Amino acid sequence: MKKVFWGAILLAGMGVLYAQETAVFIGLRKEVSVEKTATNITVISEEEIKNSDAKNVGEILKNKTGIVEVSKYGTLGSQSELRIRSGGASAQQVLVMVDGRTVNDTSLGSANLTEIPSENIERIEILRGPASALYGANALGGVVNIITKKATAVKPKTEIGIEQGSFNTQNYKMNFTAMPGKANLCLSGGKNITDGFRDNSDYDSTDFSAKIGYDLEKYGEISLSNGFLTSELETPGRNFTKLADYDNEKEKTAETPNANQKTTKQSYELNYKKEIANETKLQSKIYFQQNNLHYKDPDTHPETWDFSPDDDIGISKTLGANIQIDTLYDITAGVEGKNDRYKKKNEITKTTDIDKWTDASAIFAQKTFNLEPMTTTIGTRYDYNNVFGGQLNPRIVNIYKINNNFKLSSTIGRAFRAPTFNDLYWPDPFMPGNPNLKPETSVGSDFGIEYKLKEILVSKITLFYSDVKDFIQWAPDETGIWTPSNVGKVFSRGVEIEAESSIVKKLTQSLNYTFLESKGKQEGGTYKILQYTPKHRLNYFLNYLAPLKLQTKLGVEYTHKIEKPKIPGYTLANLKVSRKILQAEVYFSCENIFNKRYFAREDYPLPGRTFSGGINLYLWD
Repeated sequence: MKKVFWGAILLAGMGVLYAQETAVFIGLRKEVSVEKTATNITVISEEEIKNSDAKNVGEILKNKTGIVEVSKYGTLGSQSELRIRSGGASAQQVLVMVDGRTVNDTSLGSANLTEIPSENIERIEILRGPASALYGANALGGVVNIITKKATAVKPKTEIGIEQGSFNTQNYKMNFTAMPGKANLCLSGGKNITDGFRDNSDYDSTDFSAKIGYDLEKYGEISLSNGFLTSELETPGRNFTKLADYDNEKEKTAETPNANQKTTKQSYELNYKKEIANETKLQSKIYFQQNNLHYKDPDTHPETWDFSPDDDIGISKTLGANIQIDTLYDITAGVEGKNDRYKKKNEITKTTDIDKWTDASAIFAQKTFNLEPMTTTIGTRYDYNNVFGGQLNPRIVNIYKINNNFKLSSTIGRAFRAPTFNDLYWPDPFMPGNPNLKPETSVGSDFGIEYKLKEILVSKITLFYSDVKDFIQWAPDETGIWTPSNVGKVFSRGVEIEAESSIVKKLTQSLNYTFLESKGKQEGGTYKILQYTPKHRLNYFLNYLAPLKLQTKLGVEYTHKIEKPKIPGYTLANLKVSRKILQAEVYFSCENIFNKRYFAREDYPLPGRTFSGGINLYLWD
């Protein structure tokens, strides 16, 4: 019966997909229409972000095509990482950027999506597959670029949102835009508070961002932006209550009942753009960002061989700059450089365990050949790092437009993932880092088919494959000491399907499905399924404009069982009902309607049915 049910949904959704004409630049480092992109690119519009009522980027991305997982360790505030087209510990292989500025943590290698707020986002672009030829290190599995808002109308515009939910969760957000004279102003802020689902899982965060631009007319356009976030999170650690031993109180208990972490993030960015002549454009950027993380646990945990309290401060700093030029002849070229520094201090012993830095520089170029009906883009990039040397990464993208309704696309490229500061220099004598690590390297490819009929029919299917060498893996040596080394090989292959229908004006539906096989092996071993590799993921959404102008959205998400570790599959149903009243929208949401008890990560139970409701105000002068 289940096979019949899922098959019916798949066939219904595969019928039609309507894709809006949205400008993107992630695939070619310059703005092009969706019509001119390969099928491995997804654009999330501002309207879609608003309708999701997401508090952070993790909640926006969790059900998108090709996203294997946005890891969930708990409720609002808990660590949230992204994996694309790969199982295992591959969050470090996904590059996350805000307005083209890398935000991956230099110590861990991944980006914590919980700490990227949603209120100032204009759109999000996702590129699945290798993209080091465009963006350098860590663009091995894919790239996510978050574009922030700027004013689009002369009159001031204010958006305010207030939400209340389960576990005493409170969310407040604000966005203000205006265009006084030749200036462009955008101010955003938000605050999130929750008691959390488990013991010791409270969260309190405040964020603020500002972007000020000015049109210098014939001298170009300049903009200055900054962002600030501070948060306090109580960290409960693991919980060993299994599904078979369900107990509502037991699953809330905390392994670390007194642990907490405080985070402070700040960023500053200066951008300059100018059209020189004959459609030749110059753009440059200089930026600085600093992340401070203070983790404290006053208790010891002998059961896990942790015999001393923790009181550590990690400080990451990045200073970077880039220059890019786009010419009339479809040539894009540029240079980049950045300095990363990481310091880890032990507040108990008053010692500095890590104080290291790296310098990285790059040069890149690409050329697009428009040979109707074929468009081919060839590009390459050379990155040099003072720790592990140079990497050359080429890439070829082909788009063959058979007619206005039917196109084929293919991508093949090389990419790499740089070892993190923790991989290289972790100070624990029983788990030391390895300063001789090489980068992980990969060759990946995909082939896509897209069919469109007028404005209500587009069907997409993409097949992908990647082969990773020198995979960095932490494992015990012959003495029992855990250390990282380049001993692994990994391959991932699968299929992505996207669909959306709007046959009836008041009823739309969308679907995406990902099939994934991801296996790895140590040197001399045999291939085995990587941890946290769900073979099937399916997301289905139905939007219906009901009587009384009630906008109803039903979502169903299915995740297949995980073999390593053993985690059962689960199906969740979510519902949102909203209504616009004058310049406001009132809404009510229910997540996990059927109160399903489930895990996305071993030993981290997630809540059952939850509720939230709020109001969004849209004010114009």
